[in-house]
Amino acid sequence: MKIWLLILSVSVTTINGATHEDLTRLHQMLMTNYSKDLRPTFNLSQPTTVYVGFQLISLKEFEEKKSKFAVVGMLMMAWHDFQMQWNPDDYGGIDHTFLPQSSVWKPNFVMLNPYDKIELPGFDSLNINVNHYGSMVWAPPDVYAVTCSADVTYYPFDQQTCSIYFSPYMYTVTDVILQPLSPDITLDYYYPDSLWEIKDTSCTVVTEMNSQTLALTMVLKRRPMFQVINTIVPFCILGLLNIMVFLLPAESGERIGFSVTVLLAIAVFMTIVSDTLPGTSEPSFPRLCYLLTAELCTNMLVTISTISVLRMYHKPKHQKIPTWLQSVICKCVCANAKNKIEKRKISNNEQKNRMTVSIESVLSKLPESEKVMAVSERNEEWNSDVTVKGNSDIQEKEKHICGKTSWQSVAQYLDIFLFVLFIVIFSSNKIVAYYVFS
Repeated sequence: MKIWLLILSVSVTTINGATHEDLTRLHQMLMTNYSKDLRPTFNLSQPTTVYVGFQLISLKEFEEKKSKFAVVGMLMMAWHDFQMQWNPDDYGGIDHTFLPQSSVWKPNFVMLNPYDKIELPGFDSLNINVNHYGSMVWAPPDVYAVTCSADVTYYPFDQQTCSIYFSPYMYTVTDVILQPLSPDITLDYYYPDSLWEIKDTSCTVVTEMNSQTLALTMVLKRRPMFQVINTIVPFCILGLLNIMVFLLPAESGERIGFSVTVLLAIAVFMTIVSDTLPGTSEPSFPRLCYLLTAELCTNMLVTISTISVLRMYHKPKHQKIPTWLQSVICKCVCANAKNKIEKRKISNNEQKNRMTVSIESVLSKLPESEKVMAVSERNEEWNSDVTVKGNSDIQEKEKHICGKTSWQSVAQYLDIFLFVLFIVIFSSNKIVAYYVFS
């Protein structure tokens, strides 16, 4: 912000009574005996201090496949030149002027990690702002394209860190010293990007060996809603739709067609969305690809299970059911019957409690000996009735099922089991994915 306050103060300063002749005389005086090849320091034993910063305007592009990162911005520089000093009163009150960048000394910064080719910042038509104290301000705008390797492990919830490195070409710390104008990149005129959100920035000067480097670092976070709505949600819907095939009656004859159609839809959709996924394998591979592959494999297992259940359903009646499979079905039926008996006991107990209230009033009128005998006979009758009836129900159910088990009933129980199993797998995958990407 210091550099912008300096530019603003210089720009709004009024020049009273100045003429073109005064400006011409000023330029002639400044350029007399001036050499742009000499470092502007009166005492050459002292280095020239250059204040540097960066004004980010917009993010141009970030291509993960090509590892290309490009931004539009201005590299801001300010330094002092003792030869560029004058008294404004001698030149009609002129206290600042503009000089072509090719006519004065300036620090030649070189980008150390360019994407295409090495070029000096700025272009020939740019000017440098000079005030009568000798302060030089130069802010060349440009498109800065650098190499940035993308880490797409958690795509589309990934976060990228890209840096742009500048160094004063051929100057050491004994010649030029860099000082950052601000610890962060200036975002006053930044235009937000639709795909990336800037989470953090830094502007630091790194000294290595006998040279200095300006490091401009930006931490970007992807806006994931586009990929969530157009990739993840459709995959989840198609996967859940395919599991519903076990609720489709086998007599309809549409199970195989339904399952294969959904599986093909998933395969075609995966081919379409592969173009939007980052095509990188190193240094990281998107975990979203593993998730989509797992969804495809799960739906393939659903189709295979559907085919297997239909084969069982259409097997001939005279073909014997394996003993282990028949015993499993019988145990499931018995467990279901026992649950029903337990529920019946609970309802009988509630009914017994209600009846006890009314019977107690009758028993209270009987002698004590008859009262005890009547209570014991009543409890024994109720318990034996529930127990005998419950056991007889279980035995009759088991005898009926085990004696008349068919391939159709086996297929029906497998449909229920597979539906519950794949629902659990589907839910588990989504929970695991949530914790992986969060």
